[in-house]
Amino acid sequence: MLDFGCGSLRLGRLLIPFLQPDRYFGIDPNQWLIEDGIARELGHSAVTLKRPRFDTNSDFDCGVFDRRFDFVVAQSIITHAGADLAMKLLASAAKSLEQSGLILFNYIRGRDGQDAPGGWHYPRCIEYAPPAMAAMLKRAGLSATPLPWYHPRASWVAAALSPAALPDAKHLAHLSGAVLRSEQFADSLMHPDRTALPD
Repeated sequence: MLDFGCGSLRLGRLLIPFLQPDRYFGIDPNQWLIEDGIARELGHSAVTLKRPRFDTNSDFDCGVFDRRFDFVVAQSIITHAGADLAMKLLASAAKSLEQSGLILFNYIRGRDGQDAPGGWHYPRCIEYAPPAMAAMLKRAGLSATPLPWYHPRASWVAAALSPAALPDAKHLAHLSGAVLRSEQFADSLMHPDRTALPD
């Protein structure tokens, strides 16, 4: 499993203990964030036991580990990446994906015809029109489906090398991300928005 943009291990701290040794890989250009996540969230004994591997390249290169992954997760990366970097990530992730693997990422939907500027824009967010995102996925050789996972602003997408590897309607019904007993996130209890990508 590749955690692209692993940062301080917000996801890694949960997955590393769960996965078998040598199964978690993380990329983040900020070495200090990874070290902080290990020290404050995961613990050095878990690193010794589970042997996660990390890389600090800032080239959006998923191939640095020279292996293919069942899952590539890019939480809140394309939300800050211009079109050039978003395309680079999708293409690199596709090349590093097992045939039956999934890329899970989120992006912020914008209006049709809105062009995303190039480069890295953190903390600013970049919006993409769904047809523009669908075109990038197609150029990367990926099929995709929107996920009904709730996020207050971003839309989640599953992408794969083949449509057969994508979750079907039966499985999507279980992926709501609903936040219970919270007025702030009451919208998460409504029916999912399936318009993150055009048909």
